[in-house]
Amino acid sequence: MNNMKNNITFLIIVTFFLLFSFSVCAQSSLSVSSGISKDLDNPGYSFYGIPVSVQWKPSKKERAAFFLEANYDFVFAGKSSGNAYTLNPALPQEVILAENIRVSLLTFSVGFHIHLYTNKKNNSFYLNLLPVGISTQSFKVNYKNYDKENYEVMNPDVNTAATGLVMSMAAVYNFHKGKQDEFLMLHIQTPTGFGKANDYPLSYKSIAPLQLTFGYHFYYNMKKENDEK
Repeated sequence: MNNMKNNITFLIIVTFFLLFSFSVCAQSSLSVSSGISKDLDNPGYSFYGIPVSVQWKPSKKERAAFFLEANYDFVFAGKSSGNAYTLNPALPQEVILAENIRVSLLTFSVGFHIHLYTNKKNNSFYLNLLPVGISTQSFKVNYKNYDKENYEVMNPDVNTAATGLVMSMAAVYNFHKGKQDEFLMLHIQTPTGFGKANDYPLSYKSIAPLQLTFGYHFYYNMKKENDEK
């Protein structure tokens, strides 16, 4: 718990430092994107989802490349099966139950982008690096038609929730068409460990999402408004 508080405090300090450092920048931007994601850490469950990513950049200039990002993933339920057993001679000794696992995933990160290439049409290619992030993941397990009075699942999966540090990176291609630039982003994030120990290993792990999203940059001028006053 103390480590968790230290991680959150550290990210808050870094965030406020960046906001203060770039408070006088001429132009800021808000980027919003969505698409599809696939978990790379649980191939047996095939966790797919719809990610929504929001980024705030304090300046459009290359020298001010830092940004803050919030990312939420609407993950579709993963499906598997579990074996349940009974000692009741009047019932089948073993039955196979359908297992559903619902996941929620929320991540806050601090990062910076590196400009790699710009073509003649002013389309550009960037690499986003996010070395500091805090991710919260929760898993809710349900066994369909589970007769708990007569059957018992051996070593069942259980609900789990944890928060921890993560890192991520993304390749971004910008299509410059005006004030609302379009972009395509391929984003990958490391998994986070679970916060509590279990008596036996779970069949699922923390999620490491690979996301492909399409979105827009919205620019606004902060300094101009202050100058007019």
